[in-house]
Amino acid sequence: MLVLHFDHTSLPAVVAALRLQALADAGGDVGFQGIDVLGVDMALPVTLDQLDEIERWQDRAKALGLTVRRPSQRPPTLSAHLIADIARSQGLGAAWRETVFRAYWTDDAPIDAPDTLCDLAQRAGLDPDEVAIRLRDPGARVSVRQRMTADRGRGIGGVPILESDGTLVSAELSDPDLRGLAGL
Repeated sequence: MLVLHFDHTSLPAVVAALRLQALADAGGDVGFQGIDVLGVDMALPVTLDQLDEIERWQDRAKALGLTVRRPSQRPPTLSAHLIADIARSQGLGAAWRETVFRAYWTDDAPIDAPDTLCDLAQRAGLDPDEVAIRLRDPGARVSVRQRMTADRGRGIGGVPILESDGTLVSAELSDPDLRGLAGL
């Protein structure tokens, strides 16, 4: 299986996720694993690397159907990744990712705010009450944080990064190479 490690606030990672979603939709063996790259519990101002990413990646995002506007902040994403676990278990992982990508990059939504996340979850087809319960579950938060810490220990920090059979590779592969890794 080809696994993309991504974060919602990294535009190159979002572009990679959109590219790989097309392969998953075509039957490719593709998985998506979120990681909160900054690992902080508060929103920060938009970072210089994000501004550079917007300049470099907004045209590619637009070509994949995502309108990019400059966000007003860089929020923590652990909660959004926590909800992704629910979405994945219900077969709604793609809908959740796309909803969060659009909310952040197009609508400048605060994707760390529980009310916003519950609204986005409902838009993606999830039960907002179940999401609210998960967001308040300290054990679930600790579990996701531990997974992310373990991923960092394996060398996953900057995103996007692909993992194929335990080997970490750049997500900047050509479309034919990605199709091959996805088993298409």
